[in-house]
Amino acid sequence: MSEEQLPGPVAVIAGGLSHERDVSLASGRNLVRELRAVGVEAEAYDFDRNLLHTLEQHKVVAAVPALHGHFGEDGEIQTLLELIDLPYVGTRSRACRVAHDKGTARELLRRAGIAVPESVGLSSQTFRDIGAAALMEHVMHRLGERVVAKPTRCGSALGVTGVDGLAALPSALVTAYAYGDDALIERFYDGTDVSVVCIETDEGVQALTPVAVEYEKGHEFDFDARYTAEFVSFSRPDLPDELIAALERTAGEAHRVLGLRHLSRSDFIVSGDGSYVLLETAITPGTTETSVMPFACTLSGTSLGQVVLDLVRRTLA
Repeated sequence: MSEEQLPGPVAVIAGGLSHERDVSLASGRNLVRELRAVGVEAEAYDFDRNLLHTLEQHKVVAAVPALHGHFGEDGEIQTLLELIDLPYVGTRSRACRVAHDKGTARELLRRAGIAVPESVGLSSQTFRDIGAAALMEHVMHRLGERVVAKPTRCGSALGVTGVDGLAALPSALVTAYAYGDDALIERFYDGTDVSVVCIETDEGVQALTPVAVEYEKGHEFDFDARYTAEFVSFSRPDLPDELIAALERTAGEAHRVLGLRHLSRSDFIVSGDGSYVLLETAITPGTTETSVMPFACTLSGTSLGQVVLDLVRRTLA
């Protein structure tokens, strides 16, 4: 395989049936555009019942999943691609099943010595059977008056609510349970949002330039804010070099601990005293025009298309 061209077309798999379908479609469109810009014959394919047959019929040589949430990051699409022996960019199915669950992933990271938010996991069944009144006061006593409630298996801030005070927590949990049977309640950490994208190269796992993420006040937990330019802005973090290096190392360690492959994105909260916690590590980073990953590629002196092309070559090799 020459450096200039691939042996055939590449499929960007987007859409699907999860709550994050629209985000996935936007990720797929932008990724196809970026890959074509570096000379790749790329097409977008929706995740539907014709997918496997169509991929084989079109003689696709590799796939790049741009699916988010259910079917995309929980190991489902990866399992299907493994069944038809189609090389693909991203994490293998077994590791996806573990890393997609925030509670499980967080425990693995904690055991590895990585600082993660203090949290409590509650199922919707427990919430119904035990009752909110019996649980909420104990949760707040342990975690503090400001917490964040979120589904354990969803992304893009869907179902996430910032909570100030005991009275608001039950409704926040009901919102989280709308996206799954399990939820996390975690301590709120004030500070700077910093995301670090990691990619695998011949030299090992390497971090792209970290990105500081700032949301318009009042939109910190807003799904739409993550994909609306007027509500979110990116910049190079104004942090000491040694702290930047520590975030990069921690992101790389999280990538390894969770058994991820090719790429990932770790999201941190960095406090004013220089301490930080790792909120979560995304298996399939978003690639929309307002996502962190394209901006991180630009800050690092490359492009999203070139980074993904290198990963396609890596999986074909």
